[in-house]
Amino acid sequence: MSGRVRIVVRRRRARRQLAETPEVAELRKQAKAYLPGRLAELAAQHGFSYNQVRIKHNVSNWGSCSVKKNINLNLNLMRLPAELRDYVMLHELCHLKYMNHGKEFHALLESVCPNHKALRRQLRDYKLV
Repeated sequence: MSGRVRIVVRRRRARRQLAETPEVAELRKQAKAYLPGRLAELAAQHGFSYNQVRIKHNVSNWGSCSVKKNINLNLNLMRLPAELRDYVMLHELCHLKYMNHGKEFHALLESVCPNHKALRRQLRDYKLV
């Protein structure tokens, strides 16, 4: 047996970079101007603390929360009515305490957003683009 070691490098599949349309650029501008401030208001109102907020153009979710307490919000939230935007942000803020969708998470979400079930149903009528 020789002293050679075979190293296999797997490259992550490069994301296709889509040219940002003027409509998406405008949504991004609006989202950056509005969403971080509104998230900060909701966090202060309900006693949550997070590290960073980022605005992204995801195709699969409205928002996410990392274990590092960073919150990502989809710029397409700007297409939604205000109460649905708030619901998504409150949902993500609740993940700061519970990183799952268990009973405790839903109890906390219920306490900060009593009509969350109806809002979740309404959100299903909207599609990400």
